[in-house]
Amino acid sequence: MCDKAGCGFNSYKEGFPDYYKPGGTVDTSKPFTVVTQFITKDNTAAGELVEVRRLYVQNGKVIANAKTKAGVDSIKEGQCDWNKPWNNLGKLKGFGESAARGMVLTFSIWNDNGGFMKWLDSGNAGPCNATEGDPALIKQQNPNTQVTWSKVKWGEIGSTYSATG
Repeated sequence: MCDKAGCGFNSYKEGFPDYYKPGGTVDTSKPFTVVTQFITKDNTAAGELVEVRRLYVQNGKVIANAKTKAGVDSIKEGQCDWNKPWNNLGKLKGFGESAARGMVLTFSIWNDNGGFMKWLDSGNAGPCNATEGDPALIKQQNPNTQVTWSKVKWGEIGSTYSATG
């Protein structure tokens, strides 16, 4: 079974359109570090996964994830109950068990010829219009688009970055 939708957290969709963008709370026009923390029930590496937390580090400052009106700032149990495959695969506990068996971290830049990335960047999910995600348009307007992934780290919570805030 494949869970194409997964379970995620989108600051824009949660009512914070200025959080993650050029000049935003996380200024995407400048380098920043993304930190993802997998929190277990007993705070051990072998414990049951109960939360996935995201934070950012930019200019030496830790930036907490945006917080919804309901006070949610991470992925916790019950948050994605609408997603039948997610439920069938065991939710966070199931993901944690799967991760414990071993996974490969993969980075990529890709495009969506059929859907133009609307699921990610337009409507309630972002500021792009229905055609901005057209790969041909992107390549024409931004022929030198690039990204750098560097200093990728894995370790105990709090050990992979240093910052204030």
